[in-house]
Amino acid sequence: MQGIYAEGATPVRTDLPVVGLGGGSASRRPSVGATWPYVTRLDSGHEAQLSALLCGLDKSSRINRFGHPASDARMQSYAKEAVAGAAYMAGVFAAGRLIGVVEVFAIRDGVAEVAFAVDADWRRRGLGSALLEAATRWGGQAGVTTLRMFISRSNWPMRQLAHKARARLDFDLDEISADVCLAAPASLDIAA
Repeated sequence: MQGIYAEGATPVRTDLPVVGLGGGSASRRPSVGATWPYVTRLDSGHEAQLSALLCGLDKSSRINRFGHPASDARMQSYAKEAVAGAAYMAGVFAAGRLIGVVEVFAIRDGVAEVAFAVDADWRRRGLGSALLEAATRWGGQAGVTTLRMFISRSNWPMRQLAHKARARLDFDLDEISADVCLAAPASLDIAA
C-alpha cells in the first residue's frame, strides 16, 4: 500500500504489514489501511505540529536525535528554531498528524546536514527513506552535492537508512558521519 507525496505526487512506501504482538493482541501501530501517509514541505505554519512530534519522542529517541534526553521545553524551542533556520524541511502526515520529519541545514561547499525524527508507532515502514528521498530531490535542485547525517553508533535504524542510501560512513568515537552523495546516478535505491 502506498501513500501520496503532496509536493510531487510521489507515493510514500508504507507496505510493511501491521503485526499483532504475541497472544493475538493487536499492535498499537496505526493501521496503514486507515490512513494514507503523504510527504509535503514544511514551513513556519507547521511549528506546532513539529513541536508535538518532537515532544512525543521517548527518552531513547531524544538521545539518538539530539545526543541527550532533551526536555519538552527544549523540544518546543528547537521546533521554533528549526522552522526558522532550516534550508528545507519536509514532513510525513497521516490522518492530518505529522508523523515524521526531515530537516536540512546549513549548506556550505555543497554539503548540507540532514536530521530525521519519526513517530515510534510509524517506524519500520519506509518513512525515513521517503523523507530522505524528498531531501535528495530538494538538494539536487538547490545545488547540494552531499547530504550529511550524524548518527549515534547505537542508532541502528539510522545506520540502516544510511546503508540503503549507499552513504559513505566515517566513524569517530561514538558518532558516525554518513555522507549521501547526490552527484551519483539518480537510481539511488533508498526506497527499497
